[in-house]
Order: sequence, then structure tokens, then C-alpha cells
Amino acid sequence: MKIKSKQPRKQRNALFNYKNHQRSKLLSTRVADFLRDEYGIKRLPLRVGDQVKVCRGEFKDFEGEIIEITKGLRCKIKECTFEKTDGTQFHPTIHISNLVITKFTKEKKMDPWRANMIERKALYGFYEEEISAPKKGKEEEK
Repeated sequence: MKIKSKQPRKQRNALFNYKNHQRSKLLSTRVADFLRDEYGIKRLPLRVGDQVKVCRGEFKDFEGEIIEITKGLRCKIKECTFEKTDGTQFHPTIHISNLVITKFTKEKKMDPWRANMIERKALYGFYEEEISAPKKGKEEEK
């Protein structure tokens, strides 16, 4: 779904009205380096229960489990909390572009939908091609 307008209010409105199959593409985030080597993928959609690491912002270097994913492409992490003046604690939302997946859901077996997605992405081998492709430099031009 392509949004024709540049106005922020229309951009936000379109984002909130995306259907689930359109939103999953927007929810994809980076995978940690050791998982990249193991599975051969760079990005994967987030799921509730995934272990993530915060890379930027006030909670930098925090690791925790995703509790909730909101409509605005933000998520709440169990270990990241703020304390209000009345003493209650709450989980602030963190944008998914600031996260890296470090561990998939806690289930013993990975769910079939996600396993098929990983298999399909690894089959194309985009990550492998980027590693093996030679870099163009001054030496090759001569």
C-alpha cells in the first residue's frame, strides 16, 4: 500500500489503518550477528516473547522480553521501566528501529510460520551474497 501524501497526519493515519499482513513487513527488525550466522538472515518481524536488545536511546544496552507491540510500530519491554511520582511503574514504548533481536520466543519449538519464513529468506541467500561480494576499490579500477 503506497501512501500518496507527504502530510504527517495522513502518513500516521495510513500507518494505523494498515492490515496485519501489511504491518508485518513494517515490524521487521535486525537480527543479532550470531543469529545471522546461524540462520543466514538479516531481518525478521518482531513477535511478543522475543528477547531484544535496545541499541539507542535512554535504555541503551538493556536486554529484555517484548510484552506488547503497539499500533505505532513501538513495543514495550519487560525490563525497561520508569517510575512515576506516585510510585507506580510503567513500561515506556520503544520504536522497533532501535531494537535488535537476540533470541526468538521461549517456546521449545519455533512456530511453523516463522520457520518457513527463515527458511525462505535463507534460501534466497541475500546475506551470503553481501558477505561474498568483492568490494570495489581503487585496486580493481586500475
